[in-house]
Amino acid sequence: MKRKWLIFIAAIVLCPVLLLLGVLLLQKPFVVLKVNGKTTAVARQFFIDPILSDSSADVYAGKEKIFSLREDFFDTPIFIYPFADGERFLCDYDDDVAMLDFIVDFRASATNELNTFQWPQNYQVRIDLLRMATNVVFDTKGIVRLPNYDELQEVSSYLTSPTSTPIKAGYFNFWPKEILLLDLATNRDSDWPMAK
Repeated sequence: MKRKWLIFIAAIVLCPVLLLLGVLLLQKPFVVLKVNGKTTAVARQFFIDPILSDSSADVYAGKEKIFSLREDFFDTPIFIYPFADGERFLCDYDDDVAMLDFIVDFRASATNELNTFQWPQNYQVRIDLLRMATNVVFDTKGIVRLPNYDELQEVSSYLTSPTSTPIKAGYFNFWPKEILLLDLATNRDSDWPMAK
């Protein structure tokens, strides 16, 4: 009987320690964002800070920080896709209550007018995604907006390509492509898309 209690107590103590070690060992302090083999930007994140408190994942073009994404243990960027022009970045972000997909756009013609891009088709989801996206991006001179259909198609094509590897800026090695594609679906109708 004593042995069973010792095993039970050891399991209770050991599980959280192993989980914490796993999170620490699987995260990367920086991720190089490349387009066609050329480095566009680098996403840097603190190694331990998001576990202990709020922090940020900072995206740099050269030595200049171009934007930051809020991070904590439950909210984090999953995927950052740099477009070939080097002026737009699609971010897939786990905001705990929604999976956000948005563009940080540095082009002079950029606008975040809600009716400019009709994705997602559900107006309330569109409002929610844009409102929450503007709350997680900071320290930027770019415009935070929702993606248009051409941008969604480009990123979806990249993810379904047999040679693609997700560009990741989060804690875990890779999220399944199927999950990322649900977030980018042109017929998305909820803040938290799920397979049907």
